[in-house]
Amino acid sequence: MTVRSRLPSRSPWFAVLGPIVAVLFVVGFGRHLLVDWPTIATDPAFFQHTGWYVLEGGVPYVDVWDVNPPVPFGIAAALAALSGGNMLVLHGLGATLTTLVAAASVPLVGWIARRVTGDDAAAIAAGLTMLVVPELFLLSPEGVRAQFYALFFGVLALALALRDRPFLAGALAALSAGSWQSGAVFALLVVGMAYQRTGGKDALSAVAGGAVVTGAVVLAFAATGGLVPMVVQTVVAPLTAGSSYTLAERVYTILLVFGYGTVLLPVALYGWARAVVRDFRAQWWVPAGGVLLTVQVLFVDLDGSTDALLWLAFVALGVAVAVDRGFGRRPATTDRRDRDATRTNRTPWAAVAVVAVVGLLVLSGLVWHFGSPAPQSTLRTMQAEAETDEDLPISPGDADVPSMQTIYWEQAKPETCHYRLSWNEVRWIAITDDRLNRRQCDAWPSRIDRG
Repeated sequence: MTVRSRLPSRSPWFAVLGPIVAVLFVVGFGRHLLVDWPTIATDPAFFQHTGWYVLEGGVPYVDVWDVNPPVPFGIAAALAALSGGNMLVLHGLGATLTTLVAAASVPLVGWIARRVTGDDAAAIAAGLTMLVVPELFLLSPEGVRAQFYALFFGVLALALALRDRPFLAGALAALSAGSWQSGAVFALLVVGMAYQRTGGKDALSAVAGGAVVTGAVVLAFAATGGLVPMVVQTVVAPLTAGSSYTLAERVYTILLVFGYGTVLLPVALYGWARAVVRDFRAQWWVPAGGVLLTVQVLFVDLDGSTDALLWLAFVALGVAVAVDRGFGRRPATTDRRDRDATRTNRTPWAAVAVVAVVGLLVLSGLVWHFGSPAPQSTLRTMQAEAETDEDLPISPGDADVPSMQTIYWEQAKPETCHYRLSWNEVRWIAITDDRLNRRQCDAWPSRIDRG
């Protein structure tokens, strides 16, 4: 009875946010089943086929060329084992697990915001901000994609760091980086958080947690002969063969990803600034993560909405800090370590208004996604005009390989390691001595043309 009576007073933010998340993800999953099933997109087909291929003796980075770190392949391999080799069942498992992972990320961000600010309205605003980009719940039912797992592992690592669980936080942060390279930001943050909160011993514990995961991956690939190609493809190739772009193109892409929710970006920037000015010692990692991932989306990698998901988490936390600072007054006797004292002096109408506005932006995201409004068309035109033309001697169409969907459904074992043929892959082939029909991608390139 005591537990039941105390839960509602402790988690009113979840009582509001939880049903919203459940409805949107259930609707997104149901829509996919009714409209698109069993159609499979190229990226999920690639990850899930590679997972199946691993069980058939294939080695990622040797028999399959790709720039993504290995954790998604491991997840897909585990699902393939559960599927019993049935690719339709594998697709269903991939879609279900990825949807659950993406859905869990939203309340995790809300919990982190509640822990940081001590305010329920800020936690709800943070969770709703995650939903402003509808691809979070519309693309996750398509199957395994690296960014959804990087987001989940990363925000769970932050939550564990705030709970003073440095070893587990380090391990989860390593899984985030092992899902997608930008997840390394979480690894840096949890080590810094552990040191700031409890000292060098816990910082070393966080490093140890990450080292255990990293060491297991390194040993596994060293044993299968895939360590050198993994380093080449996941580290060297993205740095030398990353997509060409203009800054204007990246800005237009951000605007296309956020749509009407772009109005929250200056709010998040204000929240990051307030965290620096008013509570840097406790909240430094919020603006730090925001700035590092801003660099990622502007200068490193932003090919679509899923590439912005890690940044979106820190945009959401910035909005939470802004809401907390703008509409609440912190009591004089607040624990500077945890910042989770319950707020009792917030103006109720202001909190409701903030949540309502962000909620309307969630609905506007659906309009932006499905409605093709005039501003969206204008931005697409401007983005196309800003794109940097690439003069490559080869294109994906030059390879004599079936579509990724055909390879997936027919359970093919391609004769060449270059069968996904992303543009990153094609650029890599063009600047090295590699070739489209290479049987195995298991060596360090003899030449890298950086010019």
